[in-house]
Amino acid sequence: MVADDDAEALGRSARALDKAGFRVVSATDGRTALQEALTRRVDLIIMDVSIPQLSGVETCHCLKAMPKTQKIPVVLTAAKKDPAAKALAERTQGSVRVLRKPFTDEDLVSVVKQLVRPKSLI
Repeated sequence: MVADDDAEALGRSARALDKAGFRVVSATDGRTALQEALTRRVDLIIMDVSIPQLSGVETCHCLKAMPKTQKIPVVLTAAKKDPAAKALAERTQGSVRVLRKPFTDEDLVSVVKQLVRPKSLI
């Protein structure tokens, strides 16, 4: 899943991951991301720290607190050094990573490939 309220960034990330062989679910806010993670099979969440309704950090706290979603790896994207994102990454023993913006499509795909393998399309 990719969650970002910036439509251009969301579309670019989704296209790059789709091209690399990943199936992508999109969300434009934290509440939707949380609902999607609870109702779909999600292998990884890439989420901007400053999305509306629930911030990326707040959404991540919720995900890590629920047994059904606590093991889903999360990559938070941040435009600048965000101490909350860094602290969260440290407290979750590596289940949360931080990817600094701006990042290239290649950077994004590389991080995702480290965490999940592409699914073959049926």
